[in-house]
Amino acid sequence: MATYSDETQAAAAGFRIEHQPEAQRYAVLQAGDTGDRLVGEAHYTLIGGATINFDHTVVLPEFRGSGLSGLLAHHALTGEAVGDRRIIASCSYIAGYLERHPELQRS
Repeated sequence: MATYSDETQAAAAGFRIEHQPEAQRYAVLQAGDTGDRLVGEAHYTLIGGATINFDHTVVLPEFRGSGLSGLLAHHALTGEAVGDRRIIASCSYIAGYLERHPELQRS
């Protein structure tokens, strides 16, 4: 299985991460002949105007261990939905990612 250490490598393999504010998520999409396939997401809920809660993160089992989950978490935590909001992580993956990358935590 390929592993991706940055979004450029993932993009070269046909993956992209995009913000889908209407679904309150960041999505990992895989390009294919018949269109894009959703292979992962980091879902969030806005709490008032000052807080964002990342409450669910998943990547399809076939892509676990590829680095896509970490790329997704980083993109979500530094993306436009966060802005100046305080971050809450009720999702265990995002909570663990923040423990490993405390520079991303906003309280």
